[in-house]
Amino acid sequence: MATGLFAGVTTNPTILRRASRGVGDIAEIYRWALDAGAREVFFQAWGEDPETLVKRGAELRELGEEVVVKLVASRAGAAACAALAADGVPTLLTAVYNPAQAVVAAAAGATYIAPYLGKLQEAGRDAVGDVSAMQDVLRATGSSTKILLASIRDVRSVVELARRGVDHFTLAPDVAEQLFAEELTARAVQMFEDAVRETTP
Repeated sequence: MATGLFAGVTTNPTILRRASRGVGDIAEIYRWALDAGAREVFFQAWGEDPETLVKRGAELRELGEEVVVKLVASRAGAAACAALAADGVPTLLTAVYNPAQAVVAAAAGATYIAPYLGKLQEAGRDAVGDVSAMQDVLRATGSSTKILLASIRDVRSVVELARRGVDHFTLAPDVAEQLFAEELTARAVQMFEDAVRETTP
């Protein structure tokens, strides 16, 4: 966040558990993210029916204007997404795996969808092709729903899908660091710094 190059922070119950945190820590995480400079903070609603998801989504949104409510792209999640979006709440349908779900997200008025690129690859699917088809669906239908690509394992995938029009990505810190790892650039930095030292009186 300190680079000024990243717009926000996203999490879900699995990520929270991995960090030995839980939904009870969401308010604290939200304050931490804002202090770090996040302009969007994504929190996932939980529950098995649309009514519970809508209630929890509304409660998450009450934390502040930067909150985007995540919902799983199930039948219940899509219905809750439609209700929240109708109330002006920014939403994201997550765990998206096929282009038909992009059609559903557009109909629900989702702000974002999050296809899981790495999970698609692990399943033996044409991950780049499927995400590209989602992008084509959203563009062709004139939907304002945007892809926020998730489960990214390498920056090559970021470049490939950016070339196809995807312009929102959520990256784990170790993958984000790969964006800055270029040996030739590192050599250039060293060369320029050496030149300054050699020519400074």
